[in-house]
Amino acid sequence: MPRKRTADSQKDPISVPREHTWPLALPALAAWATALILPACSALTGMMVATSAAVAAIVLLRLTRLADGQTDSSTARRTAWRNVTIATLICTAAASASVAFRVHALTTGPAAQLAEANAFITAQIALTDDPKRRPDRSGHFQPASYVISADLKTIRTGATTQAVNVPITVFATGQAWGPLLPTQHVEVTGRLAKPIPGSLIAATLLVRGPPRVLTQPSGLQTAAGALRSGLRSAADVLPPDQRGLLPGLVVGDVSRMDPQVTADFKEAGLSHLNAVSGANLAIVAGATLAISRLIGLSLPLRAIFAAVAMLAFAIVARPSPSVLRALLMGLAAAIAMGTGRSKDGFAALTATVLFLILFAPELARSYGFALSVTATAGILILAPRWRDKLTGTTRETPSPETEPHPHSAHPHPAHPHPDRLHHDHAHHDHAHQAFPDRDYADRDHIHRISTDPFDLDHPSPYPLNPGHFQWGHSQWGHLGSDHSDLSRFAADRPSPDSSGLHRHGSDHSDSGRLDPDSCNADRVCSGHHVVDRCEPARRDPDAYDPSTPAPDRRNVDDPSPRHTHLRHSDPHGSGPPHSDPHGSELRHQGPDSGFSWRVPRWMAEAVAVPAAAQLAVTPVLVLMAGQLTPVAVIANLLVAPAVAPATLLGFGAALIAPVWPDGARLLVIPAGYAVGWIITVARWAVNLPFANVPWPAGLAGLGLLLLALVVAALLLRRRAWRAMALTAAGAALLTVLVIRPITGAWPPRNWLMVMCDVGQGDGLVISAGPGRGVVVDTGPDPVTMDRCLRRIGIEDVPLLVLTHPHADHVNGLTGVLRNRRVGAVVVSPQRTDARSVARVSSTLAHHRIPEWTAPPGTRWRFGPSELTVLAPEVTADDMHGYGEGSAINNSSVVMHVRWRAGSILLSGDLETEAQEQLHHHLTVRADLLKTPHHGSNRQSPAFLSSLGARAALISVGADNDYGHPAESTLNLLRRLGLTIYRTDQDGDLAVVEREEGGMAVVARGT
Repeated sequence: MPRKRTADSQKDPISVPREHTWPLALPALAAWATALILPACSALTGMMVATSAAVAAIVLLRLTRLADGQTDSSTARRTAWRNVTIATLICTAAASASVAFRVHALTTGPAAQLAEANAFITAQIALTDDPKRRPDRSGHFQPASYVISADLKTIRTGATTQAVNVPITVFATGQAWGPLLPTQHVEVTGRLAKPIPGSLIAATLLVRGPPRVLTQPSGLQTAAGALRSGLRSAADVLPPDQRGLLPGLVVGDVSRMDPQVTADFKEAGLSHLNAVSGANLAIVAGATLAISRLIGLSLPLRAIFAAVAMLAFAIVARPSPSVLRALLMGLAAAIAMGTGRSKDGFAALTATVLFLILFAPELARSYGFALSVTATAGILILAPRWRDKLTGTTRETPSPETEPHPHSAHPHPAHPHPDRLHHDHAHHDHAHQAFPDRDYADRDHIHRISTDPFDLDHPSPYPLNPGHFQWGHSQWGHLGSDHSDLSRFAADRPSPDSSGLHRHGSDHSDSGRLDPDSCNADRVCSGHHVVDRCEPARRDPDAYDPSTPAPDRRNVDDPSPRHTHLRHSDPHGSGPPHSDPHGSELRHQGPDSGFSWRVPRWMAEAVAVPAAAQLAVTPVLVLMAGQLTPVAVIANLLVAPAVAPATLLGFGAALIAPVWPDGARLLVIPAGYAVGWIITVARWAVNLPFANVPWPAGLAGLGLLLLALVVAALLLRRRAWRAMALTAAGAALLTVLVIRPITGAWPPRNWLMVMCDVGQGDGLVISAGPGRGVVVDTGPDPVTMDRCLRRIGIEDVPLLVLTHPHADHVNGLTGVLRNRRVGAVVVSPQRTDARSVARVSSTLAHHRIPEWTAPPGTRWRFGPSELTVLAPEVTADDMHGYGEGSAINNSSVVMHVRWRAGSILLSGDLETEAQEQLHHHLTVRADLLKTPHHGSNRQSPAFLSSLGARAALISVGADNDYGHPAESTLNLLRRLGLTIYRTDQDGDLAVVEREEGGMAVVARGT
């Protein structure tokens, strides 16, 4: 039987259970699914779906109104779900109509018709985002290529000019696109093409030639561009990897990001740091609130100040999907704070998703938006529960019979919660829904909460820390119930053995008596004791007596009493009781509760936040990239202390850089230490065993992941199974971290040379002693080359040989130079490609590395290796051959490497003509052969047979476009009796000296 609501019970908001507003998620999810599917359909299909959903909502509303006269115990719940269902249908109809109108506008205009015909046009476009440079994956030196989001304004074909206004995607080449800013209008010529099906753009424009600038950017974009440019200039005082990361961390400017840092972040689960998100907005808003509080602004003015700061930051950082999501949630929190209303993070998230999907349906297919939303949801839903588990805290939620009526009056004035910013992960995106400002000067609205549980002047219901995350909750059974504010409640000093229910208000005369109206039948575990709420609590005579009037701890300006509705369950009085923002009671579990250990609250939160965010985004990562990143939780935990200082210092430098460049550089220097720590953590994390676990991509991988989660949940439900699973996991971890490195270390012992698996290209490392290696060619990718050198442990490169200036041999140069000393570089004396040679020379001159040419007969000795140059002659004529680039290939530096156990011929990319010339002029013998030109079909049988080699090593990329290695070459090598090793099948290849003499080839595996 429901209990009678007394005045005291009405005054006690903690007695009201708070649960997540789960039903609010259904309309948002329905709208998201609709916007995800319908763009690939016709406009007519979208309108049919919208009409059907709207009719269904009207019919459901009509039918349920007829049954409103019926009354029973489940009427309220049925009414709530009816409202949710109707809201879901309405939102589905709205999203369908929004997509249908958009599809109709994009598929019926002149732009779509001309794209269908692949017409060549002259157009005026307005940029809507910064031009983004595309990575060069061709293996050749290409001019800078950009992809630009823009609105098509006019189309001119012949003598006809048509005005339009539709979104398009522009692909262009040339450095002239790099400095352009959003809102600028340019004129271009190019060919229209059909867009990718399902993308909400009218066409793709393939531009020829540079743009003709028609207008300057708007004032806001000019100011934002100046701030971004100023931060880049100020960061020039930092090392290259740090100067690229700092602008990316602060304002999302990744134009100068080191490719190696980008790759490390991706594999370590730190990519979200490069994408401006809720974390950045939270830091900016928190700093703004702190400043506004110091200057004595009132609470509404603080909220306005914070909102303006967030809007300005979003303009500077560009409104990416994660920024839009975080901005709307932050504005909602600012409005709630300024108006004195409570804040519900989950409700704000669902409302934000719904709003963005309705007005920008293209976000439904954005992986960035999906990662941002799922990470935020994980933090809001999972992190608090895991935190409570780690701290040994459980919730006591009153039974439904004791719940107050949702429309009952609440005598307390609504106080905003101390700002709680939800950090969104990334790559992951961590969102803060409120603000971290905790000590308010405006005591009329919020009293200060102390982190000291024994501070009687400002008592705290539980310890708080700057990374604390909380949210309000509405009642699950009905929507829109009012939310209590935990900041209004204060906990008394806990007694050593207190376990009763204590309430303190203006009347203390009854505090030692039991109110029969407040009894319920549940029993509560408290430490080692089990007490009944209807049973008076046993107290130590020396303990605090609740019947004694307590000192008035309220602010004199606050007329409302503050109550404590907490159950002290620590039998030793080791900590303060806890209350939770859900409106549930929190208590620590004792030894009999099955949880025998605790961790500090700050540590629990530090672990729970990245773990919850990473688990939430894992399904999206599986769909997007087909990988799991177990190391992400550890990496995010370690970098968290450095993110806020780097962001604040970097943003401060950006603000003052246009007017005081020297001051900006002073701020950037300490920020460099913070980003340096982040880079170090990422580099360490990717080198851990199984930092990334390959996983099937797409829906199949997602289904397999869900199956694994179900199995894990079943195993962890029972104590015995949980113990066995944890034992097996511990054994596997021991195997990975201890046994595997001992038995499968790389490189193998007594290694002489390693052929790195760099894809379609060459990258070799010759042993020159501990931590030292001679590098021959650097492959097409600096990230891959640097990773190979890291695996081998190379920190010093006394000599680097670039056999010829093709991109698949020299593009990875910066990877070798990264954090390593390079003594000198040997290049081919035949300068057959002036542009490529100039690019290499410029890079070497920038790093002050001497550039040499070595005639045949030049010899070096490094550690166990002796290197001799065999070709080419400085005065030799070009040998053009028959294929594209044959002259450059035939100018390759050829080297003979000898060790005590044997030798190898490094033949570069020699083709038939150069092979035959070398065969006629020199007698060369070698035990191993680095197969020329990746095993192409241009081989000289006489040259290969004269070497007397026993094995051939082929550096080649899997599924390459060149047909390497050629089947004819493989057959020739087999006929000559050579054992073939290939990097596309075997991964890195190591040549090792055997204990009994001779050499062997060991494959690392792919």
